[in-house]
Amino acid sequence: MHREPALNNPLTWTPAVRCLAASGINVVFALLYLAVYAYAYGYPSANPEINQTFLPTAAWVVGVTGLGMSMLALFSYWQRQNTQKSPALTYATIFLCTWVVIFSTYFYGLFSHLYAGVAIVAAWVVGLTLFSAREMLVNLVLTTVCNTGCVLLAYFSLIPYAPFFEPEVGVVASSRAALLRPMNALTLLLLGVVLWIVYFIVARWKQRESELLAAGEDLTQANDIISRYVAFQLAQEVRLGNYAALEHHDRRKLTLFFSDIQGFSNTADSIEPEDLSLLLNDYLSEMTAIAHRFDATIDKFVGDAIMIFFGAPQCTNDRDQALRAVRMGIDMQLSMHRLRQKWEQAGIAHPFHIRIGINTGQASVGAFGSQRRLEYTAIGRQVNLAARIQAHCTPDQVLLSQSTWALVHDEIACVPRGEVVFQGSHEAVQIFEVCF
Repeated sequence: MHREPALNNPLTWTPAVRCLAASGINVVFALLYLAVYAYAYGYPSANPEINQTFLPTAAWVVGVTGLGMSMLALFSYWQRQNTQKSPALTYATIFLCTWVVIFSTYFYGLFSHLYAGVAIVAAWVVGLTLFSAREMLVNLVLTTVCNTGCVLLAYFSLIPYAPFFEPEVGVVASSRAALLRPMNALTLLLLGVVLWIVYFIVARWKQRESELLAAGEDLTQANDIISRYVAFQLAQEVRLGNYAALEHHDRRKLTLFFSDIQGFSNTADSIEPEDLSLLLNDYLSEMTAIAHRFDATIDKFVGDAIMIFFGAPQCTNDRDQALRAVRMGIDMQLSMHRLRQKWEQAGIAHPFHIRIGINTGQASVGAFGSQRRLEYTAIGRQVNLAARIQAHCTPDQVLLSQSTWALVHDEIACVPRGEVVFQGSHEAVQIFEVCF
């Protein structure tokens, strides 16, 4: 059963959507960087610690990087529906995001500005959330090597340290030896510990989310299978946790529906088993779809016979339930006409004709059976009466009892078909045929 990915869970996103998220975040930050740089350049007195001569270089680097991120985001958006893994797109995103962390750390100084450490930790959190640990190992190695290289080059005075700031702010203690002092080694150690803790937390979260997703898929599949074996309404009540409504018996006024195929045994003997299976599957599938459309509770299939009722486990009112039952019966007979045309074109010589009987009355409804095997059904004299009305019906007819007719006759045309005394009943029952 296909399920749409959850927008709030990155584990369900396609690889391209993950790349889109990573590149999109960096595009937003690039725009914020440029806005801050423009303000600092326009109002130098507001931030005297900023190196004004380096601002154009910083803006150029951020602008070019932001442009590259924008192109990557557009390509990722174009590929967002592709569920296949794309190593080229994934690693291109990781490399570009790593470059952002490296130049940000170099601009601000690994040991002199809190933002450098925040940038590394934030990139690590986002990266581990969107990508696998193996993919993020590339980020970790490149970041470590490049940051170490920048510190060593600054130590040997080959490049300026933290060029975004004025020298007295960028260098920790005016001497290059300060870059390698024990306090900075402790800073790196703490940063490594934080990164490991973040990895542990994110890895555990992803593992738990993966297990929940797998359990959710299993539950969805189980619900789908259960819904095929029991009425949709019953499966819905179970999903909602309304177990008590299914475990006890109620005395309710139901509208009961029975149908079967006229002369099914003779038809089955006259056609090939393969053709019979085709006809029966077509018939039951169409009848089930119509029953679902009218929110009917399908009780059971007994061979070619179908038992359906309205009013349990969910109910509206007697009139609405009776109207839906009769309209469902009309739709079923009309659909049978279309099915017979389809079967005749397929060369079926003996297509099906069905009989439908409907009755409204009090019945006992609930779970019946043993502790190990229960069936949610309706029993009682009114159920038997509906079945006998259906048996009295001629092919292609829909017959109603007087109790059902009284609820629907002002909206549905019916004609009386006289009184019938059914087996097991001492009173005559007035029967009505639906006109359609």
